[in-house]
Amino acid sequence: MKFDIFYQLPQADSQKSADRYRDLVAEAILADRLGFETVWLAEVHFAPHFSIMPAPMMLHSAIAARTERIRLGLAVNLMPLHHPMRLAEETAMLDVISGGRVEFGAGRGAFPLNYRGYGVPMAESRGLFEEGLEFIRAAWTQDRVTFHGKHFNAEQIQVVPKPLQKPHPPIRIAANSPDTFTFAGTNGYPIFAGGPVNPFPVLADRLAIYDRALAGAGRARPNDWFAGLLMVFAGRDRAAVRATLEPSLRNYFNSVAEIVEPDTLAAGHQAEFEKVRSRLLTMKYEQADSLMGAFGDTEYIADRIAELKERFGFTRLVCWFETGGLAGHANVCEAMRLFADRVMPRFA
Repeated sequence: MKFDIFYQLPQADSQKSADRYRDLVAEAILADRLGFETVWLAEVHFAPHFSIMPAPMMLHSAIAARTERIRLGLAVNLMPLHHPMRLAEETAMLDVISGGRVEFGAGRGAFPLNYRGYGVPMAESRGLFEEGLEFIRAAWTQDRVTFHGKHFNAEQIQVVPKPLQKPHPPIRIAANSPDTFTFAGTNGYPIFAGGPVNPFPVLADRLAIYDRALAGAGRARPNDWFAGLLMVFAGRDRAAVRATLEPSLRNYFNSVAEIVEPDTLAAGHQAEFEKVRSRLLTMKYEQADSLMGAFGDTEYIADRIAELKERFGFTRLVCWFETGGLAGHANVCEAMRLFADRVMPRFA
């Protein structure tokens, strides 16, 4: 099983952007040395308490220059907010610069704020996402791309450079909603799922939707089919971990509650919106540990991961050490070292 790390990169009012970026790059360098497979960076816009990472490929360029082995994951490119020609070019450049280390994650996102800021109708996100992904594959694999769709068109355009990886960087779909699990399965894409969006109680049902879509399309599970996101933090004991991590977790759920809007939910049901917001604001540490995480000593974490792997069958675990952004750089580094030294060898 492969082990990755994930960053969303929130910023509290007391923090500085330069420090947040510097610490992330330093932690990615450490992850490279410790044997983590991929560092995944999220793309989020216009919500600094939630994330200050609108352009993750820029950070990945800095990481690529300072690392030798670790792969560079986008988790995810918010496809409807990009022209696919530009996204194809930039991703190919990063793949060449890094020596062929890019993992291309594709998704739509869930926050209307991102769409409003770019003037993109969120109601069109599904069509933009699917057509944009098709366009990018064509741009990477055709010498001169010709494409005619509802949203995007090109006629004999020579897109350069081409990715170093052939036929193109691996593509993974961030599957949050049931229709995206269906799309990913129907088209045979590996998926990225779990965490707060699809916690353990609902994840099995979502994976069943994916498997039914695979079967309906006559496909088997692709190689490396499931990257499971898990909030994780290792320490000497569960009490010490809680003292370090709990304020950061609280900050994370508060920051999500700030940007959840009624339009995020089907048909804009105000009552349901209030329930979701209330759930975020009252989420307890124990609930996060039970529903979407593993916080504590390394033996507890290893046992939990073994249980989850048996239950869900993920091929890689994406570890979210830096949830909430307040645990402190030194503490995050120590948690990563403990995890690499005492948890990862159990799954070698």
